Amino acid sequence: MIINNINDTKSFAEDLAKNTKAGTTYGLIGNLAAGKTTFTKYFINYFIKNIEVISPTFNIVKTYNIDNSNIKYINHFDVYRLKNDDELIEIGFYDYISDQYSINIVEWADMIKDKLPDNTIFIEFKYYNNDINKREILIDGK
Repeated sequence: MIINNINDTKSFAEDLAKNTKAGTTYGLIGNLAAGKTTFTKYFINYFIKNIEVISPTFNIVKTYNIDNSNIKYINHFDVYRLKNDDELIEIGFYDYISDQYSINIVEWADMIKDKLPDNTIFIEFKYYNNDINKREILIDGK
């Protein structure tokens, strides 16, 4: 899929959000500034309007409470700064991703691919034809 602009990113994220069930984990892959956090912002804004979403680079995880009968939380992870597996345990990573009422979005998922659930849906963001404004998005279940 080719994303031509920010409005396409928003539409893609919202369409995915409205069809996502609790218990889903998305693993986002892509270079710095490829669109992972922008996608996540629009995904979360589908559920919570006008909330500021930034990558939890230093906290590693940020949880958003969702007022929905099936989905209770969206857990947004940025694992770029993780140094070892012990840090995943320290933040309660395995508790978050096993919560059946949560949706999990993991930026830099390729760094911990073997730690993610088998049913993780991976979304890769790539620059399209070296155009910094266009993205190719590849979706692949693990």
